[in-house]
Amino acid sequence: MKIFLTGATGFVGAHTARELLAAGHELRLLARNPDAARAYFARHDAPVSDWVVADMRDADAVRDAMQGCDGVLHAAAAVSLDPRKAQQTYDNNVGGMEAVVGAACALGIRRIVYVSSLSVLFSPGLAAIDEDTPLGTPHDAYARSKRDADVRVRALQAQGHPISITYPSAIIGPDDPRLSEANFAITAFLTQMLPRTSTGIQFVDVRDVARAHRVLLEREPVADPATARYILSGRYHRWAELRDVLERVTGRRLFAPRVPGALLRVFGAGADLARRVVPFGGSMNTESMNIVTRWPDASADRARSDLGIAFRPGEVTFHDTIRWLAEAGHLSAAKAGPAIQSTMQIRETI
Repeated sequence: MKIFLTGATGFVGAHTARELLAAGHELRLLARNPDAARAYFARHDAPVSDWVVADMRDADAVRDAMQGCDGVLHAAAAVSLDPRKAQQTYDNNVGGMEAVVGAACALGIRRIVYVSSLSVLFSPGLAAIDEDTPLGTPHDAYARSKRDADVRVRALQAQGHPISITYPSAIIGPDDPRLSEANFAITAFLTQMLPRTSTGIQFVDVRDVARAHRVLLEREPVADPATARYILSGRYHRWAELRDVLERVTGRRLFAPRVPGALLRVFGAGADLARRVVPFGGSMNTESMNIVTRWPDASADRARSDLGIAFRPGEVTFHDTIRWLAEAGHLSAAKAGPAIQSTMQIRETI
């Protein structure tokens, strides 16, 4: 098949593209500046020659680029907590979805995958999350853009368009074109602090996400598109359990103080107020601290049963992620720990 894919310069898009290429599919990739993506794919022996240089919100350019394609995967998204870019972030994500997924529906393409986020299903107080959980009511521009885009995609599903939606949890893994948010969090846990706070967290391996996307693009559309919604998440770890896992993987002790969830939520609200005066980066805000301290277990049973996805054990994903972070220079060998160092040394002697 020939697949039109957006977001190839991002973590999920790059790995999904490699998964599709390895399976023998042709790709046409949309990018505003493809140079970085070309270099990434060349490094991984997966060269791509079919590029379309355009903004994902340019409906005419996107529709023309999809001509002759059998499937579409929309993974591109703008991520920013800068209040000065709030409207731009919202417009990019909602407008990009409308242009890409809308064009695919208009052209009658029968295999369409939209990459959402598990966070759109989160609301404080939930005991558990599955694909039937109502969408949440977030407040920051990025989270609202993903929720509102999801609303529009679901409306297209209800009209009978063959769209599958995936909901990945926090995505980690090796070979990140840029240091994405969840991989950065792993470096922070190993170099600064892992807070043992309330509830827990779920990571998913980017390679498992990519495999799920390939399966969705290869299979025949389901009879009822509204059932084609899939949570992609690994094991639920309470924060103290996550510390124990990372200490086993690295072979070193981590600084992991107990921090009340209420205190982290106060910090998040304070960060939002501070950004109104002096805009700055970072992932701490009200939304993120609510998620960190109030996250329930999200079930990926539908992806396991319908797609045949066997998610990697968490320790395998953490090991591969931390090893790559060290090899790529995002983490010192000392902070990666003796257990990771020993596997790096073995790889160097092979």
